[in-house]
Formats: sequence, structure tokens, C-alpha cells
Amino acid sequence: MADSKTDQTSPPARKKPRLGRGLSSLIVNSVTPPADGQYAAEDAAPAAPRPATPADQPREIPLDQIAPNPYQPRQQFSDEHIAELAQSIRAQGVLQPLLVAPLAEPDGDRAFAVVAGERRLRAARKAELQTVPCVVRQATPQQMLEWAIIENIQREDLNPIEQARAYRDYMDRFALTQAQVAECLGQPRATVANYLRLLDLSDAVQQLLLADELTFGHAKVLAGLAGQPAKQLALAKKAARNSLSVRQLEGLIASTRPDAPPAKAGRSKADKPAYIKDLQDQLTRHVGTKVTITPGRAKGTGKVVIDYYSLDDFDRIVHGLGVTLDS
Repeated sequence: MADSKTDQTSPPARKKPRLGRGLSSLIVNSVTPPADGQYAAEDAAPAAPRPATPADQPREIPLDQIAPNPYQPRQQFSDEHIAELAQSIRAQGVLQPLLVAPLAEPDGDRAFAVVAGERRLRAARKAELQTVPCVVRQATPQQMLEWAIIENIQREDLNPIEQARAYRDYMDRFALTQAQVAECLGQPRATVANYLRLLDLSDAVQQLLLADELTFGHAKVLAGLAGQPAKQLALAKKAARNSLSVRQLEGLIASTRPDAPPAKAGRSKADKPAYIKDLQDQLTRHVGTKVTITPGRAKGTGKVVIDYYSLDDFDRIVHGLGVTLDS
């Protein structure tokens, strides 16, 4: 009976918190630093949230003591944006403290690594500050990577390929599944899966995506041609050159498959007058989805069909027409 009583009073196992609710929660709800000041064991259970204490208040730390985050997923930093931020810092100071963690093995004078606030760190150096306000948090390598990913995702600072590589690095480094990554980072599993698919694109197609010549939707469709880099690139260039919609690209890919059914007989786009085809192309580029013009039997009649591929597309098109729908 004593064993039964012990079971009833045992606290339930704590579940690792999701990070997607915001980095602001890390300022108060963080793990308790170990007494030795080093990283906690990576497999240790997270400590329960604790109330804010004076130790939670930002403190000034010399810039020379702060190293970049070794797990920073972001690879590209705009010199122009850093310069603008540096100018703001010169005028107003650093308004939001950096989040830093003690290094397990200090590198010379550098005793901390920035976890969140890499841009502010770079801008503060450019502004020639001596110190910056920081909140110090103990963090495992896994937490440093998690927090850096979340900060960049929330600020939309990662380009699609950087985000995909960050997810992949996170999975590989800590042997996690897509579902576990989604749970830990507070992201939908489909989002993680869609970004990881971008890594199936050839380098050349990835560059077209980064150059904004392709949309994320185009990239996801082309990723279905994994292992066919030449075909990916040819179709990507055609989609960019002809301003194809995602649905049009899907149709183009389907038509190039060996088992594609023959085209239906009947009137095709090629049968339409040149000025009709030109109008269709102009409207398609303007609207952002496929627009089809079909002349009627009587002179001056016909119909215009505008495709939409999501509710966001529908709302955008309706708004563009100047229509306000009753809720």
C-alpha cells in the first residue's frame, strides 16, 4: 500500500515546452543555471519555469566578451541593414537586450555566445559601442540552436534555403524526426516538411528562388523532381521567363511525364486570336493566377475565368477587384 501512495503523489513528467510562442518567454521561463556555470547535460530534464528575479534583469557586457552563436542558422546579413541599425543604435542605444549564454569553453576573452540578437551585436560593433545590455541564460547546444532558429523565423530573417538547412541541421545534429522538430519549435509539421523539400532542388534552382525569380510554391512543385537537376532547371527557367502560375507549372510538369495522357482534342489556346492570348498573358501576370478568356458565339461576348489556388488567393483577388464582402 505504501508503494501505491507513492505513485499517487509522484509529480507528472514534465513535457519540453514548445518554443513557437515567442522568445519573450525565454526571459522569464528558462532553465536554472547549473552551479558550475557550464552547459547542462543535453539529455537533462528541463527545469520548471521560475519567477523573474534580479538576475533576469539585463546587464551590460563588453562586446569583446561576446562571440557569435556557433549554431546561427542565418548565413546572410545585409550590410545595408546593419548600417541602418548601427545608425539607430548611435542615436537611441540598444533598446532590446541581447540573449546570451555562457560558453562551456571560453575563447580567450569571449566568455559568452549570443543566442538571440546577432544583428544587434554586429550593429553595436559597427556603432563602436563598448558594452551592450544582455540577459544571460544557461543553454545547452540544442537550446542555442532552437532559440536561434525561432528568433529568425519569428523575425522572418531567414531566407527559405537557410530555414530549410536549419531544420535539416537540427534534425541531423540531434537525431530528431520531422515531427519532433515541429513539436520542439512550435511549427506545423507540414511547414517543416515543405521547407525540407527545398533541399531536393539543384543549386541553380535554389539560386533562382533566392533571387525571387521563383516563389516558394514554384519551388515546392519543382522539388518533386528530385534527382533530375537538368529538368528542374529547365522548367524553373521557363516558369520564371513566362511568369507561370504554380498551377500552370504543375500542368507543365505533368505534361512532360512519360505516362502523360494525350492532349484533349478541341479548341486550344493556339486557336485563339493573338490579341486574346496576349490579353490572357497580361491578366495572368497582373492577377498572379491563371486567367482564361473564352470568346462567345455572339460578337463582343464571352467569359473571363480567374483561377485561385487557396483562400488567400481568393481574398487577394476579390480585394483587388474592389469588392468588400459581408462577413
